[in-house]
This record gives sequence, C-alpha cells and structure tokens, in this order.
Amino acid sequence: MGCGPSKTDYNEIKNNNKIDKTLREVKQENDNKVIILLLGSGESGKSTIARQMKIIHQNGFSELEKMKFKTIIHSNIIEYIQELIQLIDIKKLPELNENLDSIKKEIMGLMPDSEINSELAEKITLLWENSSIQEAFKIGSLSRIPCSAEYFLSNIEKFSDENYIPDETDILNTRARTTGILTTEFELNSRKFTLIDVGGQRNERKKWINCFENVTGVLFVSSLSEYDQVLFEDENINRMHESLLLFEEIVNSRWFGDSSLILFLNKIDLFKKKIKKKNLSVCFPDYKGGNDYEEVINYIKNRFEEKVKNPEKNLYIHYTCATDTKNVRYVFAAVKDIVIQNILPQVGLL
Repeated sequence: MGCGPSKTDYNEIKNNNKIDKTLREVKQENDNKVIILLLGSGESGKSTIARQMKIIHQNGFSELEKMKFKTIIHSNIIEYIQELIQLIDIKKLPELNENLDSIKKEIMGLMPDSEINSELAEKITLLWENSSIQEAFKIGSLSRIPCSAEYFLSNIEKFSDENYIPDETDILNTRARTTGILTTEFELNSRKFTLIDVGGQRNERKKWINCFENVTGVLFVSSLSEYDQVLFEDENINRMHESLLLFEEIVNSRWFGDSSLILFLNKIDLFKKKIKKKNLSVCFPDYKGGNDYEEVINYIKNRFEEKVKNPEKNLYIHYTCATDTKNVRYVFAAVKDIVIQNILPQVGLL
C-alpha cells in the first residue's frame, strides 16, 4: 500500500516520507477500525467536515489549538484584504481614494504572520468599506476569495481584541489549505474511526489515491454553491466541472472497489440563496430549467449519479452545511450506519 517518493526536490521527498510513515501508522491495528477517506476539490469544505468530527467526537479544540487558529484567522484576514487590493489593479476598477493610499501601502507590506491589533483593524475596516474594495470582493468571490472572507472582514473588531479566543464558528470558517495527509481519530459505538483528509488542490490530488486501497468508505465532498465559480489554481476551469471530473475518477477507481461511497453536496445554505439569482445554466448550458431549488438540486444529483459506471455500486448522497454542527452530526450518524452495515458481510457477520 506504500507509495514511493517522486522525482522532485528534497523537500517533496521529505514530505513523501512523512506521508508514507502516516500511511503505515494508519494501517496498524486495523481490525476494529473504520477508515474513511475524505476527498474533494479545493474549497469544497471537506476540511471543515474534519474539524466538525473533532468538535463532535473529541470534545472540540484545546486552548493551545484555539490560539493557533487565532494566528490563522489573522493571516486569513491579511490575505483577503491584500488580494482585494490587488484585484482593483488586475480588474482595472476605480482607484482607492487618495486618503487611503498610505493605508493601502501599509497593508500590502504586511507579512502573513502579522498580528492584527485594534489600530490595524480600523485601517482594514476603512478599506473593506470602500466601494472599489466591495466591487473587487464581488468579482473575487467567483474565484480566489472564499465565502468566509466576508465573515472575517465584517467582524474584524472582534478578531483584533487582545483577549480574543476563537470559538467553534470562527474555527470552522478559517481557511487553511490541506497539504499532504491529516488524520482525525475518534471512537463511536465502541468502534474506532479514522478520518483521513487528503489535500484538495490540484497539485496535491492524485498523488496518494492508490495508497488507500479498499478503505472502509470514501466520503467525497463537493460544493453546490460554487457552480458559478472557477478554480483557485486555474481560472479557466469551473469548480463544479472539476469536482465532477475528480468524483468520476474516484468512484470508478479500482482502489475503492469494496469501499462504501458517500457524497456530501455541501454549502447547501449558500446554494439556496445563490440559485434564486443565478441560473444553473452558467455551469451547465444544457440545463433548460428554472431556478426552483428542488428542480436544480435533482439535476445536480443526477449529474453526479451518472458518473458511477458500476450499476451494482451504491452511492449515498447527503446535503450538508459543513459549518453547521447540528447538521453534520445528524448526517454523519447516517454515514456511520452505512459504512458499518457495508463491512459486516466482509467480516462474516452477515
């Protein structure tokens, strides 16, 4: 099941060795363990699902972990406002007011690990409320700016407080790209579960797929709300099209022939709002229907179902909001029942 290092530079070889070590550890003492491989394209929300497992099944995050997320949140805010400033030039939007020039230069000079105090927060707020920045946000949200950017930039006063400690909602909204492999372990009904989160960006994907032969279940996450958005890595490719391509590759892979297949159609909350204003034909030109939620969701569901080539292979589909702990708790209870029911025949109990 191991995978050898690729012919790349030393750092990637070192990273591959770490991943091999992780894979060996995951495979040990496997008799009573349910292993679920968490896959999906970048920005799908799959890592948020992994964080939810920690909240639901591991009593949440320690104080030390929360402080690490505080650093990530500050880094996210700086990244978002810098990208919005850059988009003004890239998209040739109206220039910022002259009185904001000095603030703009200061913000663009910040390092990703800079701490945001109340003074800096006020300056970022001045930029965020500017009409050109707001226009840049509308454009940027179609590609590189995530939906959580508005959450952080609109509440920056909270995040800049010196006594601020991230809560679960803040943590679930953070953006930290998964590179390599992250595992979350927990026990549920006397059975050990291991959730394995594999990097979702294009350059991370496909490297480790054959390392996970016949895991108990494959949980694929796709963002419904990104039907009108393009990839972070390639702005010529629609995100839902990319998700469908990756899904087709995964569900028909020989490596997962005996694995349960679960699909989370995620960000259902954002999708319900967006579909009222923007027709699905922007993603699928052959879609001739209207903006009715049930009609649209069934069309998307069918597009995913038709990617499964094996007629005997069951695909279990759930609609999720990864930042909603109650929703994820309910849905994952169903996932647990699915994967356990499917492994009983394999161990001779059915």
